[in-house]
Amino acid sequence: MDLRLKKVIVIFFVFLLSFIAIMIFSEYRNIDKLREEYPNLSEKAYEYRKDILKVWAIGLIFRFAVPILFLTTKLSQNISIKTGYKRGLIMSGFSYGIIFFGIMFLINLPLNYYSSFYLGHKYGLSNQTLLRWFELNIKGFLVNDFIIALFLWIPYYIIFKSPKTWWIHMGLLIIPIIIFMVFISPFIVDPIFNKYTSIENESLGHEISSLLKRASISDAKIYKVDKSKDTKTMNAYMTGISKSKRIVLWDTTINNLNQKEVLSITAHEIGHYVEGHIWKNIIVSSFGTLLIMYLIYLSANWILNHSYGVFGFRNIYNYASVPLFILLLNFYTFIGSPIMNQISRTMEVEADAYEIILTEDRESAISAMEKLYKQSLGIPRTSKLYKIWYHTHPTLEDRIEFYKSYPLEK
Repeated sequence: MDLRLKKVIVIFFVFLLSFIAIMIFSEYRNIDKLREEYPNLSEKAYEYRKDILKVWAIGLIFRFAVPILFLTTKLSQNISIKTGYKRGLIMSGFSYGIIFFGIMFLINLPLNYYSSFYLGHKYGLSNQTLLRWFELNIKGFLVNDFIIALFLWIPYYIIFKSPKTWWIHMGLLIIPIIIFMVFISPFIVDPIFNKYTSIENESLGHEISSLLKRASISDAKIYKVDKSKDTKTMNAYMTGISKSKRIVLWDTTINNLNQKEVLSITAHEIGHYVEGHIWKNIIVSSFGTLLIMYLIYLSANWILNHSYGVFGFRNIYNYASVPLFILLLNFYTFIGSPIMNQISRTMEVEADAYEIILTEDRESAISAMEKLYKQSLGIPRTSKLYKIWYHTHPTLEDRIEFYKSYPLEK
């Protein structure tokens, strides 16, 4: 391995560990300040926050360390050799994908269990049985990793045929996939994991229909989803485009909030649609994907040229390069997180504004948000660094202040 490549890897991990240390220090200092400012806030919320930070730190290290181990130990190349023996392009890609993603699934399983099952039960946030948890994980593997493995040969065929322009073809290919998933996911993917029931003929459904009419999107469907079998936390969302658009309320949201509070949360989700956030996200994701593909193209070739065969392969179109692509994808999404999350927070503020204009009810918006955070053991704010890097939504403090001060006459 070239000395420059070794230096890049060492410098990156020094940066990563420093970033984790600074982040944890900032978060712990923020917790100390919150204890003074919010003496009535449950100590359980602080302990939960600390456990979540531990999971975050380990997960962040895993995102980069595991792909590097696949490459430097030549495990990826060995899998590629064994799965490619006397098999064609499609079957060798599928075989490699199943084995690689299967190993990744097993590596991540303990941390996933600790974060999503153990902590959920430890802090009283989960209703999930172990069998249900395992079921969802297996379904997630089949829906995501299995399908990726099945079509893994397509990007590698493009890379082989267009070694200098594959990033353009790949970026453009992903755009219709994004749109397809927005259209189709509500009908095909979502029901695999949970049961969706129409509430249009119920009292709450009639009230939501009135909101939809006022927002001029009366053709949207209204559903509740049985998330109470998995969690005690609350949520709602609006998804789909055109005839596929739908409002989805978690049954925990309906059960734990009064009707005005549910309508406030629903109005927020309507705001996302009316403000065009679905299409804006598609456009931003499309441009972001093209940029990331180009950066991966440059970086992958540079790394291979300076690896001197230490990974066991020299060609980017070898299936053994999958961990390299994942490593670089993780890197660029990590670096780009502040930009993407700033865009997301801006959209959330726009949806908050639409919410109180549509309902003309500040009090319900505030009480709904406070209950949502309390139920999920959320804290009023995080450190500024964490907010910049990871917050897709404004903090509770920011949202309550916005609800109180935003002029309804706008």
